[in-house]
Amino acid sequence: MQVRGCRVSAPIRQPWGGACRIVEWIDTTGQISRRVVAENVTPDEVRATIDRHVEGRKYMLYDDERAPRQTLPRR
Repeated sequence: MQVRGCRVSAPIRQPWGGACRIVEWIDTTGQISRRVVAENVTPDEVRATIDRHVEGRKYMLYDDERAPRQTLPRR
């Protein structure tokens, strides 16, 4: 999968112990996607997470299938 951009958050500490990170990327159509990964994720694991991503249902306050998708304009 080709992406326009990708970022990995700093570790997010859980109150009950352990930590995770959020991987966020934008594909070539402007669709934003996010996944939670382990704290000690490697660049290869981030790439594999993006490649394995399956488009799921979008969660919005008002779930209307006619609503526009969450996208960013191309530059």
